[in-house]
Amino acid sequence: MRIRNFRLSIKLRIALLYAIIFSFILIVLNASVLYGLKYYLIYQAFSDIQNQSDVIMEKLKEIDGVIGNIDKDLLFASSTGENMYFKITDKHGNIVYRSSSHMIDIPYDKNLNSLTKIERDETHIAYLNRKYVEGGSVLYIQVAENLKSQYFFLKLLFLLMAISDAMGVLVSFFAGYFITGRALRPVDYMVREVHAIDEKKLNKRLSISGNNDELSKLAATFNDMLDRLEDYFKRQNAFISNVSHELRTPLSILKGYIELIDRWGKDNKDVLEESIGALKKEEQEMEILIERLLMLARGDNKTLNINKKLFNVYELIAEIVRDAKVIFNEKNIEIFCDKNLEVNADRNLIKELLRIILDNALKYTDVDGYIKISVEEVDKNVAIIIKDNGIGIPQEDIPYIFDRFYRVDKARNKETGGMGLGLSIAKLIVELHGGSIEVRSKLNEGSEFKITIPKV
Repeated sequence: MRIRNFRLSIKLRIALLYAIIFSFILIVLNASVLYGLKYYLIYQAFSDIQNQSDVIMEKLKEIDGVIGNIDKDLLFASSTGENMYFKITDKHGNIVYRSSSHMIDIPYDKNLNSLTKIERDETHIAYLNRKYVEGGSVLYIQVAENLKSQYFFLKLLFLLMAISDAMGVLVSFFAGYFITGRALRPVDYMVREVHAIDEKKLNKRLSISGNNDELSKLAATFNDMLDRLEDYFKRQNAFISNVSHELRTPLSILKGYIELIDRWGKDNKDVLEESIGALKKEEQEMEILIERLLMLARGDNKTLNINKKLFNVYELIAEIVRDAKVIFNEKNIEIFCDKNLEVNADRNLIKELLRIILDNALKYTDVDGYIKISVEEVDKNVAIIIKDNGIGIPQEDIPYIFDRFYRVDKARNKETGGMGLGLSIAKLIVELHGGSIEVRSKLNEGSEFKITIPKV
């Protein structure tokens, strides 16, 4: 049966990873200890064999290599160490003396003066062959040691290490699981709290405790995200409410005039013409509102196209001023700009931007007031400043004038207050060009809008 969607919890994965790393470290350390100890025991055996062979060579020198009728056991018995045996052979291969009958047959005239180790199945033997030559006497001495006790000790140590390693790995696994569970307890708390948060409980926040560790940073980041989401939902609800209000007014007007036409406009030409004019005007207002809403939506979705090209700034401003004077002919507008200044930007969007700012200045400036438009080159940027001596903006309203549907005129007078979208669109256009917009204003003294965009 195939198991699908098998997932391990983070606690279990961390505990397993900890146990694997710990077991790897134990294996490496134990292998190093076993290898080092084995090397030491073999080295010690070689040293003992070398010493024993030196003792036998000295005794042979004492008797000038003549092993005749002397008591061999009396001569060599003291030379045999634990698990060690030796034999002496003449040049014809005849065994002159053997310390043990259990000694395995090893070639006596091979690997002379070379310490050698034999490992065959369960047999572990180290030996040394030497040649004694004195006068006419030629003898071969072979000293060997059985390493079974050393290897038994290594096997026993390996078994004990394996058992202790297994216990250590199990302990490390459960300890890691327990410690990880305690460390991730705040995560369980966050999961429970997050599940309890919905659009109606966006004001709920995670409690942050700890010494600025990773989990407290995660909780702080999540709280920050909730702050942004709550602000977004508030703005979204306000946006929907304002759109509904803006559409409800023209729709009510449209409905009223349609009913007026239905009742009296069929037979009364004056009523019919008045109603048609009003319907056209409201239709235009709704069209402008929808176009601006679509523009803001495309800006939010990063789908608003910008067609940048070089154009003359003075010619654009002069065109906007010329159009404005058709409606506000009695108001004074001055232009201070280099007639040859060019900028690389979207001409239509910049035109809409300047028209929005200029329209606001014209609406809130008296007939005998003035509006000054000046253009400056600052490093690689172009700064367009529109200044008026109109009624100004209260200081408490300045931080919010770029919010959508925000009006300083709380009475929502459509003749002066507009829809509350103009400055939002102006800010969007500036940001799309990588620029900035600054406002300075004082009540009853006028306002100054400074728009800065890159020249190239």
